[in-house]
Amino acid sequence: MAQKDEALKRTESKVVGEENWAGKLDIHNILCAVDFSDFSRRAFRYALALARRFEASLFLQHTVQIPTSLFLGGIDPMAGGYSIQMARQEAEKNLQDLTAEGMADPSEVSLLLDEGDIRERILETIAARKIDLVVIGTHGRKGFNRLMLGSVAEHVVHEAICPVLVVCQPRTGFVSPLPDEPIQLKTILLATDFSPNSGRALTYALRWASEWGGKVVLFHAVETISPTMKGIMDLFPEYNPYFEKQVAESWEIIQKLVPQEMQRRCEVAYEIRHGNAKEEILKVAEEKHADLIVMGARGLGRSAIAWGSTISGVVRDGRFPVLSVRHLVD
Repeated sequence: MAQKDEALKRTESKVVGEENWAGKLDIHNILCAVDFSDFSRRAFRYALALARRFEASLFLQHTVQIPTSLFLGGIDPMAGGYSIQMARQEAEKNLQDLTAEGMADPSEVSLLLDEGDIRERILETIAARKIDLVVIGTHGRKGFNRLMLGSVAEHVVHEAICPVLVVCQPRTGFVSPLPDEPIQLKTILLATDFSPNSGRALTYALRWASEWGGKVVLFHAVETISPTMKGIMDLFPEYNPYFEKQVAESWEIIQKLVPQEMQRRCEVAYEIRHGNAKEEILKVAEEKHADLIVMGARGLGRSAIAWGSTISGVVRDGRFPVLSVRHLVD
């Protein structure tokens, strides 16, 4: 409730980031981190298409992981060094093959090969290369395999200072498998919780929509306590005036987020639902045939737990590309 009160104050005084709505979507440096899986190959296709669209520099990065046992004395140092050298040689060939498979000219892509912790190397490259956009594939799995393979993307989502586009296995993507086909970005779903971090995400959603002449659907889910309570409120809404007030306040806030001037430049629609945020986001994305979901992300701290689990859940679902935009002050 306090969060909605604060959101009302912000919209009454000044729309967050209003001076940035008309800004151009400037993307000069794109980083695509790959592990040579089908998911990362798909991510490279997205990265290459976006780099060509913006005439941006594209960096294709792979990090060779060093076995923990090498540090713990479980592997002979000489044998371990030879193993890493072989892994680097194989990775270098895989980077070149991936570039060729994507029908990219070698001059279009800068290959980066390093070793160590994947997440740390990605964050270091973002800073060193002044990256404007990270494109990364995720396996979108659950359980142990997800922890091993999907946690890299989720970590980058929460820690990168630039937007991160996560691609899994979307039912429909805005980048065609055919290299010469134009990007088709018709509908963007912006999921907002009205927190400060969602303001920067809204700016990016509007800029992306304006770039391709697309539509933005602003969406907010009013969280209910449980499925049982949701069913009761559906049957007897008159017994929950507090819930009705939340919905009314949400409509008041969401319709003030986008200035009239920006609404004349791109189509904007609004949607309020009640229920579990992750489930409702995915449901609305399906109904609206969203090509892209845009969400704000927080750093890895206590404040990230609730919304952090929401964006992680949407990413893991894998049906839609997700653009995460981190709020720079957590």
